Amino acid sequence: MTWVSLVWRNLLRRPARTALTTAGVSLGVGLIVALLSLSAGVERTAGELIHVGRSDFGVFQSDVSDFSRSLLPESMAKRIATVSGVAETARLKLFATDVRGQSSFFVFGLRPDEFVWRRLVLIQGRRPRGSEALLGDRGARRLGLGLGDELAVAQGKRFPIVGIYHSGNVFEDSGAVLPLGVLERLANRPGEITTVAVALRPGLRARTVAARVEHRFPGTVAVYEPGQAIKVDTSSRLIVDTGWIISLLALIVGGIGVTNTMAMSVVERVREIGILRAVGWRAWRIAMLIVGEAIAISLLALGIGLGLGVLAARQFSEHTSTSGLVQPDFTAGVFAWGLAFALAVAVLGAAYPTWRAVRLTPVEALRRE
Repeated sequence: MTWVSLVWRNLLRRPARTALTTAGVSLGVGLIVALLSLSAGVERTAGELIHVGRSDFGVFQSDVSDFSRSLLPESMAKRIATVSGVAETARLKLFATDVRGQSSFFVFGLRPDEFVWRRLVLIQGRRPRGSEALLGDRGARRLGLGLGDELAVAQGKRFPIVGIYHSGNVFEDSGAVLPLGVLERLANRPGEITTVAVALRPGLRARTVAARVEHRFPGTVAVYEPGQAIKVDTSSRLIVDTGWIISLLALIVGGIGVTNTMAMSVVERVREIGILRAVGWRAWRIAMLIVGEAIAISLLALGIGLGLGVLAARQFSEHTSTSGLVQPDFTAGVFAWGLAFALAVAVLGAAYPTWRAVRLTPVEALRRE
């Protein structure tokens, strides 16, 4: 009998207990995967948004539910431009809408005389005049639209598409651009923008100038790296803080569940362990058998938990008020953390049963009924 078949046979002795333990651990794995994928998604989106137009950082209203709900007065752009180290500023309005069945399609409101607009590379068509739209090359492929078509947005408004642009920013290239004033009227927020994009003077560090801006304008956050996204996005902050607490509890509960399962397994197999010791099995082989069974449970839970985590993260992003900005990012690191969680549960859960099993002497084990 192979080692794997021996482990599998032992787990199937009490299939209901094994299944319940696996289910408990899989919930913890799923939570870790969902939490980290959403957190990674927030950072990815933040990295794209704060560098729209290849800006060095973006200034947002602090403590909003997500980036798109930041509201700053247009006049702040000129005031930020006076801060030492700032070379240029650009006003940007972000508006989420449904376009051709695509939920949370983003339209950017820009001013033609500012650097974010000037850095758009027009690959087809011409610059817009009045209430005309530009469409990003990725957005054009996503929607199946092109020159001469109309961009239908909220309230039945339609804007002729007169140009296709490329900026090099995935977030920006997946949306569309309208003149800032047009988009402000469309959003019923005249004079209010989402963020101020900032370009620095050569040789200066974004961290230094961002700190000056935050000091000068209380209630704002100057985001210069994706990891700072949590300072703006309170929904993401709540997800991360609550998620880590629940994950810690899940680790403890999962460890207790595996401990109980393996301890009961050792109690039920005392005589079998005694026979194995009597025929020459060393203590380390007994320990490896118990640990192997715990790892097998955790690996089963890992497979189920990864699926649950992916599903939960997608459901959260599609059915919450994050305006489509928070999309889960399933990186290798996210799945590695899921694996680490599962293995940690296995090691914690197997510790006490393994210690108990290796302390049994053959004579003592064989005396028990």
